[in-house]
Amino acid sequence: MAQSAHHRGAGTAIAAARRERGWTQQQLADMCGYSQSTISRLERGRQSAGDVDVLALVADRLGISPSDVGLAGDAKDNTAVNRRHFLGAAAVLGLNATPSAAAPRRPVNPAVVGHLRRLRGTLVQSDSLYGPQCVIGAVQDHLAVIEQQLLPAATGRLRFDVLEVASEWAEFAGWLYEDLGQGDLGLWWSDRAMEWAQEADDPVRQAFILMRKAQQSVGLMQQQRAVGLAEAALRVRGDVPVRIRASAHLQAAHGHALIGEGTAADRALDTARELVDGDHTPSDQLGGYCVPSYVDAQRAACHLRLGRPADAVATYRQALGDWPPVYQRERGLHLARLANAHAADRTPDAACLTAMEALEITRETESRRTKTELRRVVTGLAPWRRTAMVQDLAEAVAEV
Repeated sequence: MAQSAHHRGAGTAIAAARRERGWTQQQLADMCGYSQSTISRLERGRQSAGDVDVLALVADRLGISPSDVGLAGDAKDNTAVNRRHFLGAAAVLGLNATPSAAAPRRPVNPAVVGHLRRLRGTLVQSDSLYGPQCVIGAVQDHLAVIEQQLLPAATGRLRFDVLEVASEWAEFAGWLYEDLGQGDLGLWWSDRAMEWAQEADDPVRQAFILMRKAQQSVGLMQQQRAVGLAEAALRVRGDVPVRIRASAHLQAAHGHALIGEGTAADRALDTARELVDGDHTPSDQLGGYCVPSYVDAQRAACHLRLGRPADAVATYRQALGDWPPVYQRERGLHLARLANAHAADRTPDAACLTAMEALEITRETESRRTKTELRRVVTGLAPWRRTAMVQDLAEAVAEV
């Protein structure tokens, strides 16, 4: 009886954590590489003695302590177990879980491509809502499956499909590492993504990755490289979606703004807005985030770079007023940038209030980019550092 109650408690914890994240049983199952029926069985308290590794992985994906599901030890102590047994994924994908160079490889199940695309879409949404810490482990695990099992085994047309999806996962890893403040790893995975996109002869993904590398260059303050890579993305031939082309124009605008070329920046921003005007619905396609509110936020950032803080404040307010709820982490980032605009516009009270709002989101998403922006806010408020509001903000930012 006590054992049954113990199992029910673990199942309740799993179900509660899953619902808190807005995931279905199928989405959690996809992230773990198990079936929906396995998750349902766990939530109903039907665990068996052999479910230790299953429970460890589910707890890891949900971001809860192993003790919450009846396992001893700290979450970090289970990392090796979780990585070793990361999926029944190999079973889901029709591959061996522990491949060796000498062992013959089984044919790749073609269904793997659709599975990986759906799963990546789910993880992108989770990253937007909860931040990179919640998904980086799953991304690492699936890239290991792609590199060690799928790519060596796939042949013919299927290999091209696997290369395309591999490129998407590698680019996503680059994004996550960038937001985690590990820029070198971000650049490495972006380069890997380009390698796979080129092997697949895929112009759409090549254009997207060139745009992303331009975005990384903006973050590194490499303005000429940013402009050059953005223009390279726009030169890619093929049926490149308008949102990817709009994103490339935005990165060109940032590069021009860093150089101080306001007219060129405004021209690129106007072109990007024209390309996406009227299409307000985000999608899980490459560049699907580039909706009008996103373009407006980038325009505001360029205004701030060009020394136009009042324009930046007005444009940020417009962008955030229409911001898609699914992009919670990015909302925190742009609130922090709005706070910087307020500080540059010499309105310290508004800067502090806005920064505190961004801080609440950052505590959940743990975005390193947003934390960096918030530290800039504190620096920008130095003329008012003796006021109680600025001191409170400085203390709060120092704690994250």
